[in-house]
Amino acid sequence: MDLDTYHPRVAATLVQDYYPNGKLAGESRVITCPYCRLQHSHGAMLGHRAPHCLDVVAKRNQVVDPRDTQRTPGYILCDPDEQVNWQLEYVYGQLYVLRNKYRRLSAEHERMDPWTAREKRVKQNLRTEIDGIATVLREAGVIL
Repeated sequence: MDLDTYHPRVAATLVQDYYPNGKLAGESRVITCPYCRLQHSHGAMLGHRAPHCLDVVAKRNQVVDPRDTQRTPGYILCDPDEQVNWQLEYVYGQLYVLRNKYRRLSAEHERMDPWTAREKRVKQNLRTEIDGIATVLREAGVIL
């Protein structure tokens, strides 16, 4: 699976937005982001969108490392009643984040130059984590 060209589909619930005085301001679509797992709000139209995965929001909620949610290919807003396996689409988004984590940790591992026994253990533990992530991604058919 080529995650760079795949855009996961997300169920976008239509909600009405109101001004503080109670007047209708308009409609928007609310989704749970397949990348950062937080709520995003978009315009009322369906179709392709760029995610709003902000560093500050992700750090505050401690959901995922914000560096792993950057440069995502976006997603496609769909009506929640469409016949789509929403859980599978969500997993595709999480695979993209996991692959970014794999690449980031691999780069950190390459830069490490351990001197002490503790630093060598840290590098070995990081290698173990990287290998575990690589196994999951390979099983899913993701191109590393």
